[in-house]
Amino acid sequence: MPRIALTSTRPEEHGNYVRWLRRLAPEAEIRFLTPGEDVAEVLGRSDGLLLPGGGDPDPLLYGHEELRPLCSIDDARDALELAAIRHAVGSGLPMLGICRGLQIMNVALGGTLIADLPQAGYDGHHRITDEDRVHDVSIETGSMLEKITGERQGWVNSAHHQGVDIVAPRLSVAARSADGLAEALEWKSPVGKPFLLCLHWHPERLPDAHPLADCIGEAFLSSLASR
Repeated sequence: MPRIALTSTRPEEHGNYVRWLRRLAPEAEIRFLTPGEDVAEVLGRSDGLLLPGGGDPDPLLYGHEELRPLCSIDDARDALELAAIRHAVGSGLPMLGICRGLQIMNVALGGTLIADLPQAGYDGHHRITDEDRVHDVSIETGSMLEKITGERQGWVNSAHHQGVDIVAPRLSVAARSADGLAEALEWKSPVGKPFLLCLHWHPERLPDAHPLADCIGEAFLSSLASR
């Protein structure tokens, strides 16, 4: 039975992730990891870590205090997820990051972000109404993401206003949108490291048969079983 920790300061907003994982693995034990809990204790009883969508990582974390007015910051979640990522990397815990999860992973490992894509000249990624946007992605040849999906091109949903600026040194870009923004990150040198895949799109909100959705969740779950 896979045991998955899901970081959150507002668990009521993250039910989609629980439903998606339980559809793929009905026996999964999923618990929320929230501020104030012992991160090492919770993750020590977990087989994997999922970093879901949400607000913006604090630009102070990557040395750009001047960008804070552009962001919706949750200090408690930043602290929680930075601690969780440090523990997961150190203990070899598989990780899946979605939307904000990609952003905080890049920051935690030494990268930086574009705080507001429309202001920086990138459109087509953020929501205008309550509906996700849609755009194409190109998947890098030889990436783990290509091996998982068997795809080189595809379309994804999109609901984020931030993006990767400088990629963290230990990560590499596994997919890009047509305007050149990173849409997926994975280990640059994966040998000897736990599963790590971070996406800007939301597989938990894509159709069940979408080629860039369930297969990613299944690969994450498979990595838990092999620990």
